[in-house]
Amino acid sequence: MRALPNRVIAAFILLCLPYLALGIWLERTKGLQSEAAFVASVVLLMCATALAARTWRRFFLLQFPLLLLGAAFAAYTLSFDARPGKSIALVLATSSWAEFQGFFGIWQGKRMLLAALSLALLYLLLAVRSPSRPMFSGGNKYLYWGLVSAVILPSAYAAQNAVAFVEGVAANPVIGTAMFVAGPLRDANASVDGRAIRKLPYGASRVDQDEEVHILVIGESARRDSWSVYGYQRETTPKLEKLRGETIFFQHAVADANLTIYAVPILLTGIAPSRFDMKAITGSLVDLAEEAGYSTTWLMNQDPHISLLTGIHADRMAFPPISTVVEANLPLDETLLPGLQHEIERRGKSRFIGLHMFGSHWEYALRYPAAFKHFGSGTELSHLSFLSGQPDPRVLDAYDNSVTYTDWFLGQVIDQARTLSVPATVTYISDHGEDLLMLDGRAGHGTHAYSKHQFDIPAFVWVNAAYRQVHPAKVQAMTQNAAKEVRSHNVFYSLADLMGIQWPGASPAQSFASTSFIPDLSPQVIAGGALISRVE
Repeated sequence: MRALPNRVIAAFILLCLPYLALGIWLERTKGLQSEAAFVASVVLLMCATALAARTWRRFFLLQFPLLLLGAAFAAYTLSFDARPGKSIALVLATSSWAEFQGFFGIWQGKRMLLAALSLALLYLLLAVRSPSRPMFSGGNKYLYWGLVSAVILPSAYAAQNAVAFVEGVAANPVIGTAMFVAGPLRDANASVDGRAIRKLPYGASRVDQDEEVHILVIGESARRDSWSVYGYQRETTPKLEKLRGETIFFQHAVADANLTIYAVPILLTGIAPSRFDMKAITGSLVDLAEEAGYSTTWLMNQDPHISLLTGIHADRMAFPPISTVVEANLPLDETLLPGLQHEIERRGKSRFIGLHMFGSHWEYALRYPAAFKHFGSGTELSHLSFLSGQPDPRVLDAYDNSVTYTDWFLGQVIDQARTLSVPATVTYISDHGEDLLMLDGRAGHGTHAYSKHQFDIPAFVWVNAAYRQVHPAKVQAMTQNAAKEVRSHNVFYSLADLMGIQWPGASPAQSFASTSFIPDLSPQVIAGGALISRVE
């Protein structure tokens, strides 16, 4: 039997690396029986591929997509200490191409992509140069019985514990991915399509039937400490600073989650993090407003799946063309302003208008026009600046410029609302915050660990003179509650309170527009899809 060439051995080692990593993880987290089941499933899969390929070259080429799958499966499992499940399924079902490409635009993502491409190219080079001679020749009975034993003996050992056996087999990237697609991903897609939400009536009505207009603006990736209206040294929010007399700024607003797919549903349903589950959703703020007699509008400059996931179906809905979502070419947030103007100019019926903006989401420099390059030299960011992993002041400049553009956008929204003679409010809250490498030593959001700036967010309510005159008690209550901690799930009850909606499930203690408001000081938040306790 001829010795195998070094390139065959090298290719086989590369092929086994993801499996080796998963095997070590299994032994550490699930035990030896799970590891044994995993080994048996991997050997069986390789044997099946070898029988189909028959030659070394075809074997390695057939294994190439499985190598990529295994590497991705192992990277996720080791990073989050769990196999792909519900959390990543919701991310995949609701994320746009813009968000996926945005991840690979930050330096961590670029490093990961570079490592994956390097591994893939090296493996392909070795695979193509592998010999085309048969893998099995000469009827080597020792090899045959060795492979049979490598399947039967570990399987028999693992089968003594059914749970351990299933855990081990499910850690096989091919089998685990099939289980993921048929289970969590299917359920997540059903949620996005609205098939998973069984809506129940609230039994809502309005205290007063006079015409009013209420606007909710949901921001994106806005950290409170980067807004000058909250004390940031750079003048990033000059327009809002001029509105202090008309606006109640909440000094301690805290996001309930650091991922949009959790934060927005919580905000629109009032379900606290400790109780939150997509299956628990039976309605939203939009449904509540419709029941109470409001005309509803939902305008999005976001992937629409996030709203659909929450069951949002307003009287009028608008979102960017799917092509712009797929091509990672979402327009600037000002694209929402004409639709808002149209709804404001309608008369005769109370209106609830929601705006879901893209705000300060990565890639920051794409979130504002050239006229808003107030900070920095304006030089373009390079790929090397991210690959280095070193803080780059241009990233901070771009983020602050995006905040300045958000400030302008919110000023435009308020200016449009100011034209109304009927009582009107504009409520703004960001879905979550953002870490900046230059300031925090880490970047982005959605991590599984608590990070202050991913949760500390800006929030305010602007009220016009007509609303102050008709509802002075609510304005006074918000002013008194401005220094208290408010959470994302308080928005549902507070907006309903501002709109004068009553229903059996109303909770004044959860409304910052009520003198009965009691801050929810629970330490529990959702970080990266998992319920954790914040640690200051």
